[in-house]
Amino acid sequence: MAPKPISPDGSSSDSYSLYFKGLISFKPTTGLLAGFGVAICREEDDSFLFKNKGSLNYSGITGWEAELMALKLGLAKAVSLGINHISIYFDDPDVFEFVMGRSVPTDEKIGLLMDDVQRIRQQFISSIPILVARNQTEFVHKLAKETIVSRLLGPMPSTAQKKTCGNCFDDVIKGEKMFSVALCRHQFCVECMKQHIEVSLNEGGVPRCPHDDCTSNLNLIACIRLLTPKQREMWKQRIKKESIPVCDRFHCPNPRCCALLSKTELIKSTDDGVRKHCFKCWKPFCINCKVLWHSNLSCKEYKRSGQKPTTTVWRQCRSCQHMISLSKKLTTVTCRCGYKFCYACGAQWKHGGCSHHHQAVMDLMDAAIVFIVFIFLFCLGLLII
Repeated sequence: MAPKPISPDGSSSDSYSLYFKGLISFKPTTGLLAGFGVAICREEDDSFLFKNKGSLNYSGITGWEAELMALKLGLAKAVSLGINHISIYFDDPDVFEFVMGRSVPTDEKIGLLMDDVQRIRQQFISSIPILVARNQTEFVHKLAKETIVSRLLGPMPSTAQKKTCGNCFDDVIKGEKMFSVALCRHQFCVECMKQHIEVSLNEGGVPRCPHDDCTSNLNLIACIRLLTPKQREMWKQRIKKESIPVCDRFHCPNPRCCALLSKTELIKSTDDGVRKHCFKCWKPFCINCKVLWHSNLSCKEYKRSGQKPTTTVWRQCRSCQHMISLSKKLTTVTCRCGYKFCYACGAQWKHGGCSHHHQAVMDLMDAAIVFIVFIFLFCLGLLII
C-alpha cells in the first residue's frame, strides 16, 4: 500500500466526512431560535476529528438558511484543519439539489449563502455531496436541538438555590451525587456524567463538559471513580491522539498492535531509512509502504511484486479491538460486539457501504450512463441511416 501523500503545506490527503444540521424553532414566548450541529469524521476509522454546536443569531432566519450556515461552518473548519478530500452528507433533498447545481435558489439570501458554500468547496481537492436518510445524521440533529433546548430552558439555576443537574435538569437532593467540573464549576448528576463520558469515548473524543457552549475539558484524574478500567485506558489513548496533529498520525501496520504513532517521532528515530520499529510491539515496518518490513525487497520491488499487506488477512474491530481472521474475502464483517465494518479497508460500514465502496458504486453508475448514451446514439445512427 503506497503512503498517503502530504501536500507541500503539510495538509493531509486522507478522506473525511462532514455531517451538519441547522434547525429553527418558533414559540410565541421565546420567538425564533436557531441552532446548528457540525461533525467531521475520519473515513478510515469513523472517529470524530471535530464536533461543535451553537446558536445562529440572525433575525428572520429560515430553515434553508440555517442548513447552509451550518454547512458553511463545517466546510470552513475542514479547510482550517488542512483537509483536502471530504464527503458532505445531506439529509435535506432541497439543499442537496442546490449544492449539486441542479436547482437554483430564488431567494437572494439563499443565493449568497450558496455562493459562499461553493467558494469554500473550491479549496478542497475533492468534495463529494451525498444524500442520505434523516436517521443517518441523527447525531448532528441532536447537537443542533440541544442548543435550542438549552436556550428555551434559560440559564442553569444557581447552585446556591438548589442542586440541579446541568444535563437532565433534575433536582438532586444529596450533594454527594453531584459531579462538579473543576474548570467551569458546572454541576451534573453522576449518572448523566457517566453516560456522557461513555458516549464521548465511544465517539473517539476526549470528554468535555456537557454544558451547552462550554469548552472545558474534563480531567481524567477527577473522573477516575466514574470510569471502568477499559474506559480509563481509552481515555489515555484519546489524550495521546489529541496530542498528535492530524497530519502526523500513523498507526502501526501490525494487525495485532495498531498502536497510534507520530510520523515526526518515527522519522527522528535512530532507525535506518524507511525501516522503522513500533514503539509498542517493536515489530519492524516500512514507513513508506505502511506494511510490516518487506525483507530483501526495496519499496519499488515490493510494490511491483503485487504482495498484499497482512491487513487483508487480519482485521481489528475498531470498537472493541478484537482481532478477526477470515479464510475467504467478504465485503463486510460483523464483529462479536455488533460493530459492522468493511473487510477490505476496515472502515465502518454505514449508509450502505464505506468510502471506497461508495466510490466504486459511483464509478459503476458513471460507466453505465456512458454505456446507455453510447447505445442510444448508436441506435439513433441506425435509424437515420
